[in-house]
Amino acid sequence: MTHGNVIGKGVPRVDARGKVTGQTKYAADIRLPGMHYGKIVFSPHPRARVLEIDCRAAESMPGVRKVITARNLPGSNRYGYDVAHRPVLVPEGEETRYIGDAVAMVVASSEELADRAAAAIAVRYELLAPLTSPRQAMEPGAYLVHAEAAGNRCCLREFVHGDVAVGFQTSEVVVEQTYFTPRQEQAFLEPESGVAYQDDSGVLHVISCLQDPYGVAEDIHLALAIPKSRIHVKGTPVGGGFGGKLNTTIQVHLAAMACLAEVPVMLVLDREESFAFHPKRHPTEIRLKLGAGRDGTIHALEGDVIADAGPYSGRSPEVLGLTMSALMGPYRIPNVLTRAEGIYTNNLDSGAFRGFGAPQAAIARECLLDKLARALAMDPLELRRRNFLRPGDRPTSPMLGDSPVSLELLTERIVEKLGPKPSAPKNSTKRIGRSICFDMPVFDVGAIPVLGKSGVGAAVEVHSDGSVSVYAGGTELGQGVTTVLAQMAAEQFGLPMDRIRVEMSDNWTCPRAGRTSASRLTFGLGNALLLATGRLRQTLLVRAGKMLEIAAEDLVLEGSEVRLVGVPAKALAFAEVAWMCSDRGDNLREEGWFRSAEDRYMYGHTFMAAAADVAVDIATGEIEILKLANVLDMGRVLNPAMAFGQLYGGAIQALGYGLMENMVTVDGQSKTPSFAEYVIPSALDIPEEFVAEGVETPYPTGPFGAKGIGEAALNCTTPTLLNAIADALGVEITAVPIGQEHILAAVRNQKLM
Repeated sequence: MTHGNVIGKGVPRVDARGKVTGQTKYAADIRLPGMHYGKIVFSPHPRARVLEIDCRAAESMPGVRKVITARNLPGSNRYGYDVAHRPVLVPEGEETRYIGDAVAMVVASSEELADRAAAAIAVRYELLAPLTSPRQAMEPGAYLVHAEAAGNRCCLREFVHGDVAVGFQTSEVVVEQTYFTPRQEQAFLEPESGVAYQDDSGVLHVISCLQDPYGVAEDIHLALAIPKSRIHVKGTPVGGGFGGKLNTTIQVHLAAMACLAEVPVMLVLDREESFAFHPKRHPTEIRLKLGAGRDGTIHALEGDVIADAGPYSGRSPEVLGLTMSALMGPYRIPNVLTRAEGIYTNNLDSGAFRGFGAPQAAIARECLLDKLARALAMDPLELRRRNFLRPGDRPTSPMLGDSPVSLELLTERIVEKLGPKPSAPKNSTKRIGRSICFDMPVFDVGAIPVLGKSGVGAAVEVHSDGSVSVYAGGTELGQGVTTVLAQMAAEQFGLPMDRIRVEMSDNWTCPRAGRTSASRLTFGLGNALLLATGRLRQTLLVRAGKMLEIAAEDLVLEGSEVRLVGVPAKALAFAEVAWMCSDRGDNLREEGWFRSAEDRYMYGHTFMAAAADVAVDIATGEIEILKLANVLDMGRVLNPAMAFGQLYGGAIQALGYGLMENMVTVDGQSKTPSFAEYVIPSALDIPEEFVAEGVETPYPTGPFGAKGIGEAALNCTTPTLLNAIADALGVEITAVPIGQEHILAAVRNQKLM
């Protein structure tokens, strides 16, 4: 790893002490004078017409401050990121679209009273038949979840490159398969929570766990007609998000409660409410077709993705655009035709989840590549290597191709980490399988348009005592971005980390920066911070030059001083220069605004390899992961401990996705409504040999050469595990998750015992 004074070193997280000691205040820890408690009444039915909402019993309870239905709300009662068609509360006479739709709200003096009052609200419904699958919703004559969405289509994305018909005509071997991926729950620790109040000047303050304070403010304005100048949104430390808090969640409901009840209000969802309410990873059906020559050269790829968008648009257009793009992976494919569409249903909502549509694509592509290798009687790794992108190639996809190709280096490292393939014990019912897969994870390098305005902003202020404040509009989700920004500022000013303070996720104090997603913050905010610190460095150097009577270009900032290059004795304390700048009226606060030079949606990318050895017991169906390895091209590593934490964490989520997690719905109702039913990986599921490694190929436009890496580890770990299981059993795996019952069924079908 390459190092600077602070960059590249495993410095402690700036938020570590508070989290370890329990001093960090999450949204549910906040207490305000006169605070009341909110409760939402959700529809128990995925599709029903609300006939009557009787609030009289709840309103008569002592201590109930306010009962709210749609008729009480100011504004449009509608909000949403892509299309503003999500109701805050479903009014009488209209239909609910899923079990996460709210019909009423209560504000009371205690949590217990709010619960009892909500239970006392009597709602009379006319039950209607729900649409429970995209295929059903696409049938001619199916009712429309949204009247304006013909065929219940939420979105359609298409990509054409070359001539796919010619590509298949020239192919000597063609393989095709349809893959099914499940709905996955983000399983964050902290449920949706927050407090809101109006101050004496009429300003609404919303303090909540979230991933996009600017989107929340926009949605509150849209739904409740509150002027944006009177909406202050402040993000709290977030106990995990993974995309599940990227949409506005409870914040509009919370804002309505505070405004209408005229008291500070706290709202915290319980786990079952959270599971039903927030968007999950899109379930998909992916048909993929590959054509190749006998030598393994891929000539053509054709893909169709049908995804369950759930009841509202949300992030589906973006997610499915990336799914469609990611089908090509890090391979040279001259002829491509891909298509992805999201379909409205009355199932649980779908939206952003770590990987943002790419994990589904990687499962289909990498599993089909192994099938193609079997058809060609070729080693799967050799097949991939023959089709790798080469240095200087641009990916055959709508994604930006601007990252140095490092696939051969990754291959060398992953093979080295795997070592010899293990053998099953003699007379054992275990079978050993191995797989190596690759991916080309993307991250936002163009500051994707957010609410109509591209760009990412960060402000930096040098105080007269020589300390520094950084104001950045993104959100600390646990990924460590506050620490990385502090490292960058410390490196720029030659200061220790304890002289840097980072404030984030406040739409009043921090420049607009949009959402925290797409592995965008280190890249986008880092570049914005460098622009701001660059101007401040010049201000400080010019002032110090005047004080020392030395040209500014001969001075450097290091060791908490401003020094003459090569003459350490000729120096001034950083704090002394900062004080003089302040005293003389120099500007010590600068804002950096970063956006791509090209005015279009832009992604950068990196490269990743994942490998696994698994043992499958054909007598019991048990799967044992003997070794799991991830190697990621990280650009330049800014903080090794946090970077590898991302690799390990992503791989564990991918393990759950492939082997156990499935948010099951039947007739629109969740059958896995809590952690009692929804299984996620535990410490007992982690393989003993679990390896994560990074290689560094500095990114040309990244801050200090860094790339976005937060989502990358999840993408190709799942297909690696699936292909290793398939290798062990000699069967095709076309649906996940795969558990013991699926293994035993495959054994029976293949008559392996």
